[in-house]
Amino acid sequence: MNSMTEVGTAFVYSGHSENMASGQSIPGILVFSRSLQLQYVNRRALELIRNIGQAMTESGLIVLPTPLLELRDQIQESLDDRLEANIWESFEMSRVVFESGRKLLFHGFGHPNRAASCDSRIVIVLEEIRSAEKDMN
Repeated sequence: MNSMTEVGTAFVYSGHSENMASGQSIPGILVFSRSLQLQYVNRRALELIRNIGQAMTESGLIVLPTPLLELRDQIQESLDDRLEANIWESFEMSRVVFESGRKLLFHGFGHPNRAASCDSRIVIVLEEIRSAEKDMN
C-alpha cells in the first residue's frame, strides 16, 4: 500500500548547501505531523524514494513506499502509547530495507511535545547503505 501527499502541502527543501557535498553522504529527511501529514521533505529523500520505485506523480503527489509508511505508522503507534502514559522522551526505531537491488536504512524518531501533544512530530531519515566493495571502486 502506498500513500500519496500533495507536494503543495509539504515544504520541499532544495537548498544549495545540499549540492556542496556528495549526494551519497546527504541523508533524506521527511517530517510528519502527529496526524501523519507530510510537512517537510528534502531533495535527497525524493531521490532515494524515486530510486526504489516511488516518486512524484505528474499531478504533484509524492508516493511513499510501503516500508516507509509501515515505519511511520509503527512510530505513530508508539508515540500515542507514550503520550497516553505521559512519557515525554524522544525515541527512535530503525529498519533496513532492500528494494530494487539497494539497501536503505530508515531511521525514525518520535518527538513528543509535552505542551501540546498535537504538535508531536515524526522524523524519518533515509540513508543508502553502500557495501565496502562498491566504495572501493
